[in-house]
Amino acid sequence: MEVEVTKNSGLKHWFSFEKNEIFLLLSLFFFGIAFANYEPYAPIWLRQIFQEDSFLIIGLVAVIPSTMVAIGTTVWGFFADKFGTKKFVLLGIVAYALMFFSLIFTTSSQYFLVIVLIGSLLGSAQTANYFALATKSINKPKGMVLAKMTITSSLSWMIVSPIIGWIYDSFLNSMTIQLIIAITTCVITVAFALLIKEGTNDGKQVQKEEVKQKKSPLTPFIFIFIGILLLAFTYQITGGFWAYTSIYFLDTLNIKGFFYSFFLIAKTALAIPLAFLVGNVRKTNKITWIIILFSGWLVIAYLIMMLFPTQWILILIIYSLPMYPIYNVSFYSLVTRFSSSTRRATAYGIFSTLGTIGYISGVLILGVVADNFAEGIFSMLPTSVIFASVSLFFAIMFCILIYLKKKEVQNVDENLEE
Repeated sequence: MEVEVTKNSGLKHWFSFEKNEIFLLLSLFFFGIAFANYEPYAPIWLRQIFQEDSFLIIGLVAVIPSTMVAIGTTVWGFFADKFGTKKFVLLGIVAYALMFFSLIFTTSSQYFLVIVLIGSLLGSAQTANYFALATKSINKPKGMVLAKMTITSSLSWMIVSPIIGWIYDSFLNSMTIQLIIAITTCVITVAFALLIKEGTNDGKQVQKEEVKQKKSPLTPFIFIFIGILLLAFTYQITGGFWAYTSIYFLDTLNIKGFFYSFFLIAKTALAIPLAFLVGNVRKTNKITWIIILFSGWLVIAYLIMMLFPTQWILILIIYSLPMYPIYNVSFYSLVTRFSSSTRRATAYGIFSTLGTIGYISGVLILGVVADNFAEGIFSMLPTSVIFASVSLFFAIMFCILIYLKKKEVQNVDENLEE
């Protein structure tokens, strides 16, 4: 059941919590802990534990789950619109728990990647559906809901990162310990997710909604929606370097895992006020300007990293500004504005697919570049500058499109504020 946006979206909504909201944020918090134990360290496990030398193969540990998300989210979103989002969120969480369990027993990089492939295909059932479940079951402005989700995930990473860094530095079997923690927190995630009430309608209302859904287009703003998809693709391609950060810092620059954890803390800590700020932005033109400014910052950040590639303290500081709050809040807010409410999960799925394809492209291209140039991983940085410049160009083009479609955009913003 789609909830209406309330008129008062002030601070009291930020610091008050509905029951559904509490359970959802708690589930997301523990799910964040699970991935904080796995995602940043999977590449370094392939490099150091399974002795994988190819950057392209190492990049597959990020490419494979992203590919499965790209394939799966649109399909899962379509089914979620028909059968309910909560059951697919649960399916995805359980799939990841089983994936973490299976990874404990892997003996080679090939087996590791196969397990990641299977787990990520099923795990992608929760990706966009987590956002759809939140916006459908919580009676608050959508941007605020998305911002709270981003803040919660950031808090979980910020809290556990130093502990995980200490585990990585202190134990030879750190991978097993981290995966056991991930499994445990996935189980807790499922427990809280089960308490979320998705909302039910009587039989007649369900029939009305089904008829409405069949008649409703995915989006009445086709050119703007296509613009969002292109912008998401080019924005996400700039994140390809993230897949190699543990290799860059822990292996190439040889810094301690404890110091690397401070980088993760800073990246997630900064995401909290950033998500809060962008979650309060309601006007479409202001959202587009936020995306332009952040794309411009990425150009500057990668340029500085390219010029000073071994100054790890400087790079830890420069690269600590997170890009995901803009994607999770601002981009999803745009999709919410320019898609039909009855096709929301499908729209989220398509958007997530295009953004994920962009990320995959970035990871693969950087891996090929590093494998074929003598500079190795350092050759990724000039390429990342080019990616960020392309993203900035498309952000500016999208802003121009919004200006040309000004009347339609104004009508959408007015409806959202009612």
